[in-house]
Amino acid sequence: MPSEGRRLVWTGVALLCSLATLVPLAWIVVTALRTSREVAFDPIGLPASPSWDNFIAAWTTADFGRLFLNSTLVAVGTVIGVLFLAGLAAYAFALLPLPGRAGAYALFVAGLIVPIGLLVIPLFYQLRGMGLLNTLWALILPQVAISLPFAIVLLRAFMVEIPRELLEAARIDGAGRLRLFVTMVLPLIRPAILAIVVFDTIWSWNQFLLPLVLTQDPRAHTLPLGLSFFMGRYAVDFPRLMAGATISLLPTILIFLLFQRHMVRGITAGAFK
Repeated sequence: MPSEGRRLVWTGVALLCSLATLVPLAWIVVTALRTSREVAFDPIGLPASPSWDNFIAAWTTADFGRLFLNSTLVAVGTVIGVLFLAGLAAYAFALLPLPGRAGAYALFVAGLIVPIGLLVIPLFYQLRGMGLLNTLWALILPQVAISLPFAIVLLRAFMVEIPRELLEAARIDGAGRLRLFVTMVLPLIRPAILAIVVFDTIWSWNQFLLPLVLTQDPRAHTLPLGLSFFMGRYAVDFPRLMAGATISLLPTILIFLLFQRHMVRGITAGAFK
């Protein structure tokens, strides 16, 4: 197939993938602008008169202010914990002559294949024994641990490619290991750090299973779990549910649009290294 033909095929595939993502998002926003009566008579129609009342009602009746704050604290805490621990671990695995580091690194890599559903019940009993159930720490600590393998693998892939001459020159100038890590290594792996920030923020923000199992107290709920407020036993308030979903999606969409170049650059660079 000529190059122009292949380009058209891949453009068509990309267009179909984009439509598969954008059409559901557009339906969510349109439904949020309709009334319950309109949705009942025509689930996929357009609003006769777009209204923002559902957004106001979703924010006030479901206490979205508290849910938004909880999600923000959990996401920020998760990202900070992952960057701190994964950065130090990757530095040790990549640049320090530690005995047994290959075996320890293999254990972290094996963590990539462990499904989160397999960990929920053990986490519940462990956190209950620690007295952390129904707190934000019950969400932050497990998410940090689950995110560490991917972050360590990505950061290490960048660190092993740092020219040793730069590090040796810094050591000759008197830089210790900590100063070397802060002043030399971290600036050189900035694309990988930004990629981890984006991925872990979006993953933590949209996490549903862990809050569902580990936080029975509504005061510790996050936005994805708070959406269940509009789902009754016999009926679902679709307009307000979609308004809440739109509010929940906006931060992650904004983060992706702002940092998509850094995210793609970090992942592709790590892949080719």
